[in-house]
Amino acid sequence: MAWDDPDIGEGLDPDGPSAEDLDRFGDEFITCPNCHKSVYDQTEMCPYCGHGVSDPVSRAPIWTIVVVLALIAVFVLFLIPF
Repeated sequence: MAWDDPDIGEGLDPDGPSAEDLDRFGDEFITCPNCHKSVYDQTEMCPYCGHGVSDPVSRAPIWTIVVVLALIAVFVLFLIPF
């Protein structure tokens, strides 16, 4: 594909995407949840702060893990007869 190929851009609106297209397909930028700067929506890490922006996995807070382990320990120590 050469830059002087007449088929490049065929069918594209010369005025850019319409409001309907933007609503349908969204913006090409998202906001980093860590530094709140605008980054490309296909990036995996923010180029400004290094935070993962497309990582949908969230971890449980450490206090939740500690409480669950404490409840299991109480159950094992006090509720199971020896």
